[in-house]
Amino acid sequence: MNDQKAGQIKDKESFFEELFRYNQEIMLLIDPDTLKIEDCNRSACLFYGKPYNEMVMTKISHFNCLSEDQLKKEVEQAKNRERNQFYFKHRRGNGEISDVEVCSSPISLDGRNYLFSIVADITGLQLDSDVLRKENTVLEKRVAERTYALKELNDQLITAKAELEREMLFIKALFESIPGYLYVYDEAGRLIKWNKKHEEMTGYSADELANMTLDQWFEGDDLVRVWAAVDDVFKKGYGEIDANLIKKGGGKLLIRSNGVVMTLDGKNYFTGVGIDITESKRLETELAKESKLLETTLVSVGDGVISCDKNGHVLFINRVAEDLTGWTKNDALGKPIETVFNIINDINREKAGNIVAEVIQTKEIRELDNHTILIARDGSERAIEDSAAPIIEDNGDVLGVVLVFRDYTEKKQKLDQIEYLSYHDQLTGLYNRRFYEEELERMDTSKNLPLSLIMGDVNGLKLVNDSFGHGMGDELLKKAAATIKKACRADDVVARLGGDEFVVLLPKTDSVEAEEIITRIEKLAKTEKVGTVELSISFGFETKLDQEEDIQRVFKRAEDYMYRRKLTESLGMRNKTVGMVVETLFDKYQKEMFHSERVSKLSAEVGAKIGLSTKDSHDLQTAGLMHDIGKIGIAEGILDKSEKLSEQDWIEIRRHPEIGYRILSPANEFAEIADHILEHHERWDGSGYPNGLKGEEISLEARIIAIADAYDAMTRMRLHMDDLTVEEAIEEINRCSGTQFDPEIVRVFIDMIEDEN
Repeated sequence: MNDQKAGQIKDKESFFEELFRYNQEIMLLIDPDTLKIEDCNRSACLFYGKPYNEMVMTKISHFNCLSEDQLKKEVEQAKNRERNQFYFKHRRGNGEISDVEVCSSPISLDGRNYLFSIVADITGLQLDSDVLRKENTVLEKRVAERTYALKELNDQLITAKAELEREMLFIKALFESIPGYLYVYDEAGRLIKWNKKHEEMTGYSADELANMTLDQWFEGDDLVRVWAAVDDVFKKGYGEIDANLIKKGGGKLLIRSNGVVMTLDGKNYFTGVGIDITESKRLETELAKESKLLETTLVSVGDGVISCDKNGHVLFINRVAEDLTGWTKNDALGKPIETVFNIINDINREKAGNIVAEVIQTKEIRELDNHTILIARDGSERAIEDSAAPIIEDNGDVLGVVLVFRDYTEKKQKLDQIEYLSYHDQLTGLYNRRFYEEELERMDTSKNLPLSLIMGDVNGLKLVNDSFGHGMGDELLKKAAATIKKACRADDVVARLGGDEFVVLLPKTDSVEAEEIITRIEKLAKTEKVGTVELSISFGFETKLDQEEDIQRVFKRAEDYMYRRKLTESLGMRNKTVGMVVETLFDKYQKEMFHSERVSKLSAEVGAKIGLSTKDSHDLQTAGLMHDIGKIGIAEGILDKSEKLSEQDWIEIRRHPEIGYRILSPANEFAEIADHILEHHERWDGSGYPNGLKGEEISLEARIIAIADAYDAMTRMRLHMDDLTVEEAIEEINRCSGTQFDPEIVRVFIDMIEDEN
């Protein structure tokens, strides 16, 4: 019985010996104290290019590019189980240097301590991007799983040798601990050995798995590829394939299977491990989609994007960057970044610094300086704004730089416009109050003495606005601004303070020169008109001679001087403007002129009948002539409208008494009749407009004009119906006596009309 057990143990030792000796993985058994290779498999001899007898006489430091002292530190970590995964550079037999990944675990054999190391050649792997690092994580996980499986396998092999009586438990633990299904097929393709994971993953029981054949697990193209892979395994000793494995019930499982040929007692066996890669494939697909999405995003993003390596050579350029630089992707790739991204300073026209080199050096995000111009391949220029960010590895090394930039031309123009508007008056184009105040503070120094200030105020602006509308008022202000600007010198600062006020700052200018400038402005203003309105500006000035004098006091004296002049100059201007308003109204609407003349005559006759004084009669006659002066401010097209007026039209027309009042009240000559104009549409019963005055609250002159206006309108001014006869008009006025009209004035008026007829 002992002989039989010893034979079984010997068979199993042979099995694991073969599994170690002919495994596709590079396997080494190393003395951690001497660094000597105590044993290795055939794959190690092939990789390092030495026969077995030389390998077992060589230290691992002979192959490792680290110094022996450095290597001992790494070995110590593996020996103490502090680390089990390392990355080295190993010399091969032909002198080449290969990047390798080494998984090392401490083991004990026959009372001695060793390091069992599995070496993987990773030369050529690229880890320089987030996407590849994610993919590498998946690969590392798979390698770790395989390494873990082999480690468990090796641990159980050591345990079997050390504790022969527990051999069967060791084998079972080995099979069940592999993170995938383990299989062994004989030469006839029958499954003869498997682990519990095989049952769990496929859904078959142990009895059902016994003697299942390889071709039962796959179908179609998968089966063809699997058989081809098996042939490769028997030819090359190792193979790997991804395929859809058929589970019990017909479901499929995407697996990755690696297989090797194992020879025992002259018989060949096909063995290996299969793992479920459904999730990893899903992740790979998602990563591929994300990578494609990232590339598509960079290609289609609205900003220009250029990436370059740490040497400043272009690696990527999107469509927007192609358009902005004039370089196509094919032409740009590999070119120095400063060739493709050619930038200069807009102010001094000097070539801008190499922002890529700065980012690589500082490892910080940088933005372009203001006033940066990109010169395209065809020589065209455009303002841009830009930022550059480093691409940094986990170890802190800079792999390259990403430039993101956009056309700044339109934005720059808008910012320039905003800056201009912040210091300029939008209507006249002159400097505004903000600029004036800042400039006054800057100029208020001894080197600018004597410093003179001229204040100007446009006369009659409100009257023009009320009479002809704000459009003409704006034209008057623009004309005033242009006139002042034209008469001043290049270094003088001309600003509009607001409304109708202007100021001129005159550095190094005494009072004599300031008066000469005012004279020039006034001379030019006399030749300027806006429509029929003459340009009139009242000026005042003051000069600062002493640096200690408060500049605001100087400004106040100039302003006071201007207002004193304006008191006299603006009166004549207002009176003259009123005359122009009347002339303009009558030129535009001749019918209104004849109507106003008749109302004036009728009103004067009534005034004479009731015994008004000569002055009052004259004022009444003038008020009758000007009673509709406010119609100059009525919207175009209403007064001569051929069709029936709408309610909105009437609302507009009813504004004319107030407009007339605003025109006449500021003019000294006409101020006394302004109230009569305002009230001539009020009614005796209080239902009139604009203020709803009642009875004798309404001025006598307004009550007379109201009757004369209504009578002439009924007999001469009806637009959409026949005029009334004198008799019909008298009857209508008599009907409205006591409601619309003053009864006493009605009696006098009717008597007067009947006497005339």
